[in-house]
Amino acid sequence: MPVEQVLPAMPSAPEKSRDEEEESLPADQPYRLRYPLAGLARLSILACVVLLPCMLWSSWIVFSNNTASYEEIQAAIQQNLAQLPSSAAPMVFLFSILFIPSLLIQLIWLYRACANVHGFHIQGLRFTPFLSVILSCMPVVGMVLNALILQELYRASKNPAEWMLQTPSRSLRLYLLVTTALTLCALFPFGAEHYLAAFLVIGSLMTAATVLWLVCVLQISRKQQELVSENTDTQP
Repeated sequence: MPVEQVLPAMPSAPEKSRDEEEESLPADQPYRLRYPLAGLARLSILACVVLLPCMLWSSWIVFSNNTASYEEIQAAIQQNLAQLPSSAAPMVFLFSILFIPSLLIQLIWLYRACANVHGFHIQGLRFTPFLSVILSCMPVVGMVLNALILQELYRASKNPAEWMLQTPSRSLRLYLLVTTALTLCALFPFGAEHYLAAFLVIGSLMTAATVLWLVCVLQISRKQQELVSENTDTQP
């Protein structure tokens, strides 16, 4: 009796190895957000409304009084507060209360946006959530570093699989340019006689940087939400 009729047919070696390779391939994991960003992105609009007037007013005090040290700035602020009319006291009190929470909203959004990107298990990211917050709070160069962090967040949120090949949006490129110019102008010695020109230049750049930062925040939040929505729609 032939052997083929007694023993079952054995599968060929190439087919077996091919099946094992397919089983060993990792399954595609859908992207999920650790933290929702839509609410914080909307709160960032209110945060900018609070922070920008405070920064402009502080800049005016610094340049108009030609102050440099922290003690002189504090004394000049207290002197200007004493000269304000009583009708402006409630507004000043409101802004002083909302200043710290507004700053915290920006930092919390940054931390959560970075945490979401790291949750995508992307290789090669330079900025961790905690490091992003620390670098953004650094004096002088903090805004430039923040612009670089936002560029990485945008690229990783746009296409995590090929994030290094992505290009930042126009708003992000402008934000980096404006923050670099703002940092250089802050280090430039304008002189006491040119305090008005210094305030106009610094104030304009500060306003542009704030608006561009807000646009970048909304873009990154939308990109992350769209990425999760696309994965949800493609799931069977």
